[in-house]
Amino acid sequence: MAAPTPVRSRWRRLAALAQLAALAACSGSASAPPPSLGAAPPPAAAPPQAVASAEPARPAEAPREPFTALRDRILREWVADEPAFARSRGLHEQDGKVSDYAAAAMERRLARLERDRAALAAVDAAALSADEALDRALLLQQIDLKIFSGRDLEEWRRRPQFYGDLFGVNHYLDRAYAPLPERARRLLEHEKAALAQAPRILENLVSPMPKPVIEVAVKIFRGYAEYLRGDVVKLLKGVGDPAFQADFEKTNAALADAAEKLAEHLAKVELPKGDASHVLGEARYRKLLLAQEGLSMPLAEFKKMGEDDLAANKVAYQELARKVKTSRPKAEQLLAEATRMMESARRFLIDKEIVSLPSDERAIVKETPPYMRWNAAFLDAPGPFERKGLEAFYYITKPDPSWPRKEQEEYVMPRGTLLSTTVHEVYPGHFVQFLWESRAPTDAQKMFGSYSFVEGWAHYAEQVMIEQGFGKEDPQSRLGQLADALLRNCRVVVSLGVHAEGMSLDEAERRFVDDCFQDRATAREQAVRATFDPGYFAYTLGKLQILKLREEAKAALGPAFSLRRFHDALLSHGSPPLPLVRERVLAELKAPMRPSTN
Repeated sequence: MAAPTPVRSRWRRLAALAQLAALAACSGSASAPPPSLGAAPPPAAAPPQAVASAEPARPAEAPREPFTALRDRILREWVADEPAFARSRGLHEQDGKVSDYAAAAMERRLARLERDRAALAAVDAAALSADEALDRALLLQQIDLKIFSGRDLEEWRRRPQFYGDLFGVNHYLDRAYAPLPERARRLLEHEKAALAQAPRILENLVSPMPKPVIEVAVKIFRGYAEYLRGDVVKLLKGVGDPAFQADFEKTNAALADAAEKLAEHLAKVELPKGDASHVLGEARYRKLLLAQEGLSMPLAEFKKMGEDDLAANKVAYQELARKVKTSRPKAEQLLAEATRMMESARRFLIDKEIVSLPSDERAIVKETPPYMRWNAAFLDAPGPFERKGLEAFYYITKPDPSWPRKEQEEYVMPRGTLLSTTVHEVYPGHFVQFLWESRAPTDAQKMFGSYSFVEGWAHYAEQVMIEQGFGKEDPQSRLGQLADALLRNCRVVVSLGVHAEGMSLDEAERRFVDDCFQDRATAREQAVRATFDPGYFAYTLGKLQILKLREEAKAALGPAFSLRRFHDALLSHGSPPLPLVRERVLAELKAPMRPSTN
């Protein structure tokens, strides 16, 4: 049986791993800060290290902050501590800044988060408005995840990928949120700040580290060096005056050298000492489920959820694959076909009243720029705090014309996979969720998202469109949706297997090949991803949680149930873990129907 995933060249796979690692440490910017983040003199105006070091010890007898003041202070400090995260959300006052990675600063941040968690836990949720209560729950969950990463996983000591933000300057180049000379100046400021922090990396890392994590990290930092020396130089060629160019050339080369030297150190010094300490074990795996997803579930039940869904999708895929012959667009027709599918999906969800569209904003199908060609297709949307009017791009990567003809043909996704991908990325997947998220009622709900909600919604979107009849004239549509579902199913069983059941990476690879019909290269890549992204079960988990909540809503509302009303209620509070918003969604479905914005 043919593998459902397209064949990709080796360098593309490695670059994709680098991007995933940077994001995992979900497929997005000059704007003013959101109102509450700018309500007080922002700590962001000072270097992050100054914020951390200047914080006085809070006396035990100090009066409690009112919730809104506590919430807004936490948000301001979060933005100041994590400039890269802030930029990704569209907060460009953090341009040119990097985090302080000194060990003392890291410890101070973790200690402050622990104090903030205690302060939030002491707030009487019953005295808050519905949105304030959700903000509190969301902040508690996000702080728990940060503390888990910092204390339990010790990512800043044991995972080199944690420091990728120092070398990742793509946010300055991916979107024209300001004139290029201004973005170039901020990029140079970033690179200088990053060079000052780079020595902290080896100061903080401890041996031994997980061997598969080191192997991926070596590829990642070599990739950063290649990116800085190649695409960044090309994109900024001729920008600014000669003095700027000389400063940029020197600084950028030094940062690329720092990335290369780090990769060499990891390969020559750390890799020979690498161990299997990436394995979480049962206790930490349960804690991951709770911290990342707010989920308390016996691991046996979690496993059954994944295995049952995998088995059902496998049978359906095998039955359909025996009957359906797949086809692929020609490379020169790929963008036109993706555009046709995107517009067809948009028209379908409006006609079938699947979900409201909060605005007339549209995504634009474009060929992936050379410096972003790490994936076959993806959505690049502005952050939720970005100034209005910036475009969202649905990027499609064409095969490299220098490849052998057969590899070019195989790289283009089958039509069923292209349809499923277009639904996942644009309508009604990530793009529609972005439109709703940017209109969430509070800053906290705009700022923080859940892995399982973001990817679960997009994965659920693939299924709901097929359920409603989209693409029914071509059985390849259903086959593509099942192929994508199987890949995500295997992530559940492999994540649990690797971290709590003693599964080896070779055994994990075989599951992706035998049960999910992946080619060997993809299977190995996906198995290794479990070592540094154990939460990648989120796609299937989120989809199944949404399906379960949908059934609850149907049972509660009976004939009054409306698919569009359910989806609108689900999307109207950003992208929190489903357990945090479940009761709110069910309650809002009983409210009078809002006028359609389609």
